[in-house]
Amino acid sequence: MTGALDDLLTRAKRLRDGGDSAGALGALGGAAERARADRDPRLAYILRHLSDVERQTGMARRAHAAADEAVLLLRAQSSSLDLANALRLRALAADAAGLEAAPDWAEARDLYAGLDIPAGVAECELHLRS
Repeated sequence: MTGALDDLLTRAKRLRDGGDSAGALGALGGAAERARADRDPRLAYILRHLSDVERQTGMARRAHAAADEAVLLLRAQSSSLDLANALRLRALAADAAGLEAAPDWAEARDLYAGLDIPAGVAECELHLRS
């Protein structure tokens, strides 16, 4: 079953890189369903990318929901960098949807600071000031 998931992820990347956001959304949605069914640990990674494409295509609330699920998964299973990146995407989606994003920006900033990633810290601080 991992082969089918890998195929969906490869297809999603190819479509996204080629500018086909609708196709990428379909492939990422399918990949998320497959990962859930298989209990694949890559689900959070897939949800992060799904959130990013949804936000870029104007589906801010859906993007926020996908990023929210990714954050919940990553809090339990992953590195600080993965969590910081997911918090960043959830904050971007929250901003786009008109929802409260400051707590996510602040937590991501703190994680990026602890990882010595100045670009991440700077982006978060910029959003916290706006």
